[in-house]
Amino acid sequence: MQTIAIISDLHDWHSNQIESFLKKHKFKTVKVTFQELKFSFKKNKIFFENNKLLNKVSAVWVRFLKNGTIEEITTKLTILHLLDESKIYVHNSGLTIEKTVDKIRTTGILEVNNIKSPETTIWFAKNKKNLNNNFCNETKYLVKPIFGSQGKNIFLVNNFNQLRKIKAIGEVFYLQKFIETEEKEYTDVRVLVSNHRVISSMERYSNHFITNVFQGAKYRQIILKKNIKDLCIKLSKIFKLGYGGIDLKITKNGVFVLEINSVPSWKAIQKISKINISEKLVKDFIRNIKK
Repeated sequence: MQTIAIISDLHDWHSNQIESFLKKHKFKTVKVTFQELKFSFKKNKIFFENNKLLNKVSAVWVRFLKNGTIEEITTKLTILHLLDESKIYVHNSGLTIEKTVDKIRTTGILEVNNIKSPETTIWFAKNKKNLNNNFCNETKYLVKPIFGSQGKNIFLVNNFNQLRKIKAIGEVFYLQKFIETEEKEYTDVRVLVSNHRVISSMERYSNHFITNVFQGAKYRQIILKKNIKDLCIKLSKIFKLGYGGIDLKITKNGVFVLEINSVPSWKAIQKISKINISEKLVKDFIRNIKK
């Protein structure tokens, strides 16, 4: 019987769903947090000291990474890289998570691949010359943390005075031009992909500019056009997603890619989906470890 590790900073409904369906398919599971891990290097590989079962896993499913110090983040990613180098399948890989958890890197990859995303400006906050009076006048911008999720620590500014009152998290400013539409509500679209296929989608809407479900946004079904599905499949391949959430803004001027999430939640989208998403994700995961 193969053993699968589910590693996360926080285990919740999602981890329980993964574990349940893996057991249904006759896999043994070990569920741990990153904070529980203690490891060394033995026999030409990473060796886990406090949970020996981890040394016998066939694959690893990464569920959630929270913010932390640069040392904490890099250590977690290094663990995933070393598992991958030990020929253990990691879902999603350290490299994929690196490309998506860092908003600057994500935006750069989108630009290099000629994929439309909001106009973005970045600068180091300690250089006060980078912040000038002409910036942000008559244009709305979203100020976002480079590392962050669930719609936290995001500010909407439309003038210099508002911007200069904000302290950049991590001493780096990351600003994206706010995409305004004629809609009465603020909306965006979350597309869930697995093994380079679209498996579900929803439109999120709110009276507030932050449309994250964790921040109180509501959601409803949406039927995606073929060009949007094709875009999501292309993005999945570019970022090498085993599974992922792709956030889009659909406007009359085109489709803008807002973010790529390599450790997405699907509890909300499950409520409006006809398929059992957890079971689908687990079946796709099993296909990957059998390759």
